[in-house]
Amino acid sequence: MMKGNVYVTLMATAAAFAVQPAMAQSQSIARDQPATSATNRPPTPVTGTDPQTDTAPPAQADAAVQAQVEGNAPVDDNLIVVTGIRQSYANALAAKRNAVGVTDGISSDGIGRFPDLNVGEALQRIPGVQINREAESRDATINLRGLPGTYARTTLNGSTFADPVLDGSSPLGAFESDVFSAFQIIKSPSAADQPGGISGNVDLQIQRALARKDGALSVKLAGAYEELTEKFNPAGSLSYSKHLLNDTLGVYFVGAYSKQNFRRDSITFAQYTPLSRTTTPDYVTRFGAAGTPNVLFPSDIRQFVKTNKGDRFTIASGAEWAATDELTFGLNGLYTRRNYSDANTDIIDYDMRDANTVVNPTGDAFTLPDGNRYVNSYDFRNARVFASARAEPSKIQSYGIYGDIGYKTDEWRSLTTFSYSDASNSVIQTQFDYRKLPSAAGNGTSGSAFSGGSDIEDFRFLLNPSPAVTFTPGPFAVLDANQLRNASGDVFIVAGSESIAKNNLYAGQTDLERYFDGNLLKSIQIGARFEKTKFTSQQYRSTVFGVQQQNINAGLIKQSPFAGDFFGGNLAGYSTNWQTLDFAAVNAALKPVTLAPGQTLTANGFVNNTADGGVGSLNFNLTNDIVSSYAMAKLDTTLLGINIRSNVGLRYEHTRQQTDSTQLLLGQPSTVERSSSYGEWLPSILIAADLTDRLVLRGAYYRSFVRPQPRQVSPSTVISGGGALFNVTLGNVGIKPFTANSFDASLEFYNRPGGVFSVAAFSKKIDGLIAPITDRSLLCPADGGGFGLGPLRLVGDSCQSTTLVSAGQPVQVVVGGNINSDSPITVRGLEFSVQQNFDFLPGVLSGLGGQVNYSLTDVSGRASNGTDAILPGVSKHVVNVIGYYETKLFGIRGTYNYRSKYDLAAGGTFAGAARQVKARGQVDASASLNINDSISLTADAFNLTNAKRIEFENSALKPRRADYDGRTYQIGVRFAL
Repeated sequence: MMKGNVYVTLMATAAAFAVQPAMAQSQSIARDQPATSATNRPPTPVTGTDPQTDTAPPAQADAAVQAQVEGNAPVDDNLIVVTGIRQSYANALAAKRNAVGVTDGISSDGIGRFPDLNVGEALQRIPGVQINREAESRDATINLRGLPGTYARTTLNGSTFADPVLDGSSPLGAFESDVFSAFQIIKSPSAADQPGGISGNVDLQIQRALARKDGALSVKLAGAYEELTEKFNPAGSLSYSKHLLNDTLGVYFVGAYSKQNFRRDSITFAQYTPLSRTTTPDYVTRFGAAGTPNVLFPSDIRQFVKTNKGDRFTIASGAEWAATDELTFGLNGLYTRRNYSDANTDIIDYDMRDANTVVNPTGDAFTLPDGNRYVNSYDFRNARVFASARAEPSKIQSYGIYGDIGYKTDEWRSLTTFSYSDASNSVIQTQFDYRKLPSAAGNGTSGSAFSGGSDIEDFRFLLNPSPAVTFTPGPFAVLDANQLRNASGDVFIVAGSESIAKNNLYAGQTDLERYFDGNLLKSIQIGARFEKTKFTSQQYRSTVFGVQQQNINAGLIKQSPFAGDFFGGNLAGYSTNWQTLDFAAVNAALKPVTLAPGQTLTANGFVNNTADGGVGSLNFNLTNDIVSSYAMAKLDTTLLGINIRSNVGLRYEHTRQQTDSTQLLLGQPSTVERSSSYGEWLPSILIAADLTDRLVLRGAYYRSFVRPQPRQVSPSTVISGGGALFNVTLGNVGIKPFTANSFDASLEFYNRPGGVFSVAAFSKKIDGLIAPITDRSLLCPADGGGFGLGPLRLVGDSCQSTTLVSAGQPVQVVVGGNINSDSPITVRGLEFSVQQNFDFLPGVLSGLGGQVNYSLTDVSGRASNGTDAILPGVSKHVVNVIGYYETKLFGIRGTYNYRSKYDLAAGGTFAGAARQVKARGQVDASASLNINDSISLTADAFNLTNAKRIEFENSALKPRRADYDGRTYQIGVRFAL
């Protein structure tokens, strides 16, 4: 077979994929393409293609390729259609080449799958994308272009949908990736793109009905094996498409299911506290007399295992009718659900902070860059030991219906869309602890500990006796909302937070485009949109009130089932003396609870703590009525022999926001309704210059904004406390979106079919970031701020009531809240990418190919407290190295993903973060074998390097957390007709 024929077919396939529409949302007619002819007029729609797009073949394709795409080339019976790995990269490259703005993407590998664990894992291969592994549930949230995930807008085929968010960004791990045909990162949005993302838009794409092959049926049976759980989890997918009525009506269905059984093992060093100068043996001789700096040690160490068992299910279905050559109708739907119905955490906690605990360091003190002295190994006796069991079932689901009506002639094109979507995200946590506490006479515990310093594999913890947590009979007395204590001083805990968020969205939009025959103006496009969203937040907190405490007994304490295989056997020194509670037995023993007058139950059947600050601040409704409109000119001309394509547009979006919340003022709830409004002007200019047939220069300016995540800026004011101290948490309904002015530039050299060398640079100046209030007039309002604590006054750094007194002293009032900061930050970055096929090599070497990309991100500016601004979760350096070998019979791919260390938020989002996550590299691999034209086998392996996630504080010698997920393997067989 001639290489030219391979190239023709490859590029034809890529171009055909590139023209696959979105669900006929606004991007479908807004996405900018190279000129299709000298007149810049789109071709008349043809049966089986999307009438809403004017996409042309990739500009670098030669005449033979274009003929293939248009169906005019002779058919070569010996032609081998390139599919699989190479096709997926060609598809993404074709879409990138055609755009005016800076975009990147990834597509299905041509055999109906993404060879990754979830959507987020697939997206991390794209330049500028970083996956977050902080969540213990494989939520797979991502950061984009040096900004946290909440700064990106997630869309579905170009349309907004109800995100199943709770406290962060969109959990992409809740979607089965096999349902989607491609993912596109729109880094330079135009006026026609959905607003609401400073870092860009992440578009999840599903192929429309008439763009699918007639009669195509695909069935995949698969399964994944998790090394830590030693369980095999079945999975599968099914897709079918059919054309009817002479190819004018198309229908499709695609669905995917997987059983989930994910486990993460963790060690945390929750506290570093000073050694006691009185109980530490020979303290003065070893560490200095009074006046010398304290010596800190890891005083609170936890071993715990979080398991998530359940399933994940995603389906999409739709129909498309081309009523005439000009008029089309479409209706599509998506449903996804990830249900961890059985999610549990077993914890053993060793706490050395009690005054009766004796700690004897076994190593020398050392000084870290923070100026503090530390020891990281010690012997101990008379420690606190906590056995804890938590149930944390979670459920994420989202569904939506999307309709469109498209009309197109040689002069006009219109698109009307409408959608409804609904989402929810809930985590129902229940916590039971039995805590063996120190006593003046000693509780019999002893042992030794070593944090491991810079290498968690050197971690050691020895605890005696075995078992360390033993039961002492009651009776128990209520200490506070969460604690029962018996006469020996042992404590029984009932706690847990229940977080629930519901989100629904209605939207309607009309876009109209008029084409022109001029040498400069290609078209003018205008559009208007209405969107209504409602976000409902609910929060509950379990208490110990009313439980059947007489049923607490020794039989509720048991050995942890994870004591024998913690960290997959890769950590020799962990403590196997590990007790936990039998969660099901405890839950049954404590219920039913006895309700007092006025008390209510949580979802898990315990008394709700209405006095808790989180309960008071996170129960509210937030409604947004959004109206927007835009106008955009598409330009296409030749200047000095260079073809220049451009979009120039302006969008205005107005939002009316209303909140209904329950404030908690001194324990008394009250309902408060508040409303506000704001508007944003969003200009954009995108330019692409085709310097040669192979060299493209792009530039862009655009203004964008992002709304704060609702639960991060609760509108409810909460006043709690009493006696000598009251705490006031201000509602944040006045917070406005933060905005950014962005500049992008990229240079792309398409050196050969399937190959590109590209470099992109960006700069974003962000204003109005959310930051803690520092204005003293707000933190201590002279008129009392309506808190019910009387007029307030500043005395030094203390805010005091002028009328309330406790124990003869003025009552202190601590006020906190958030505002839009007046200190901007700037995020700059570079993105390099090289993608090449080596089909020019002789013989078997022609199957080689690969991609290397690198991203650099830099943050500058000052936080509101005067410190250097940081962006939590963002690495400065990210590298992806991807290599593959593919023939008609088989294909293999290896991927190495690396990200440098990054900060975690602590205290404030943009200031004060003290923790970092170590640099981490991971190797994944995938393979496929084509038995024949209809049957293929697949295999994947993830985290072959057994990489761990390690947190530290300022220095690797001060570890804070280590997470171990182990390896995962997948196998599958696909039948396609």
